[in-house]
Amino acid sequence: MTARQRPYRRHLKGPARTEAAARLARRYEAGATVQVLAAEIGRSYTLARALLLEAGVRMRPRGVPKGAARGSSR
Repeated sequence: MTARQRPYRRHLKGPARTEAAARLARRYEAGATVQVLAAEIGRSYTLARALLLEAGVRMRPRGVPKGAARGSSR
């Protein structure tokens, strides 16, 4: 394997995908970022985000820390 090749990863399908989505959803709701979750599962930001959406998670706006009031001024 050359430096540019990545090891093959199986596609997440069926129960494994559902379980991964639920696990990511719990971590995201606890405050983890999509970037951190993607790194933890060794997958792309896009896949991590897709799994969160499949789990029914309402995404936080970009750059807004968890618990920060939306629409409040300084």
